[in-house]
Amino acid sequence: MMNRIGFRSACWRWILLSVFGLMLAGCAGSSQPATFYMLRSLDSHPGAISTTAGEQRLSVLVGPITLPGYLARTQIIMVAGKNEMAVDEFNRWAESLQESFYRVLRENLSSLLNTPEVYGHDRSGSISADYQVVIDVTRFDSVQGEEALLTAFWTVSGKDASAPSIRRKSTFRFPVSVSGLPGIIDAQNQTLNAFSREIASAIQSLQR
Repeated sequence: MMNRIGFRSACWRWILLSVFGLMLAGCAGSSQPATFYMLRSLDSHPGAISTTAGEQRLSVLVGPITLPGYLARTQIIMVAGKNEMAVDEFNRWAESLQESFYRVLRENLSSLLNTPEVYGHDRSGSISADYQVVIDVTRFDSVQGEEALLTAFWTVSGKDASAPSIRRKSTFRFPVSVSGLPGIIDAQNQTLNAFSREIASAIQSLQR
C-alpha cells in the first residue's frame, strides 16, 4: 500500500514539474525581443578633413566626461513624473551611454574644427593637446512624447595654465517630432549635436 502511494506521489510530482517546465518554456519563447539604439555624429563629407604633411592642426583632448549614475545602464531611461524615472527593458542602448557620448562628441568636434587630432581622455599614453574639454553632465534624458534635455557644466582650457579658459553651464532642449522611441532618440541626438557646436565655437573663440 505504501509503495503504491509513494508511486502515485512521485508521478504527480513528475507531472507538476513537467507542466511547470512547459510554462517556463512558453514564457521564454513569447518574451518581447529588445530593440537597440545608438547616437550618431553630425553628417560630414568624406575626405573633408585634409591631413597634408607638415600642416599644423588644432588638437583637442576630450574628457574626462561624467554622466549621472542613473544613466549607467543599457536600458533607455525616460522621465515619468516629477521625481519618477521609467526604465524601458525592451529598448536599450547598443553601447554604454558614456562611450556613445564620447564617440559622438569626438567625431563632431573633429568635423566642426576640421582636425583629425581629437583624442579621448581615456586613451593610453600622455597626450599634449592645444585645448582640453572637461564635461560634467547632470541631465541627458527625455520626456516621452515631449522633449529631450541635456544639461552640462563644462570647461575649455589651453595647455598653458596662463591661457584664457571658458567655463559654462549649458542646457539644450529639443522637441520630440516623431512618435515612439526613434523620435526620442533623435531628439536626444540633437541636444548632443547642439552641445558639440557650442563647444567648437568656444574653442574657436579662444583662438582669435
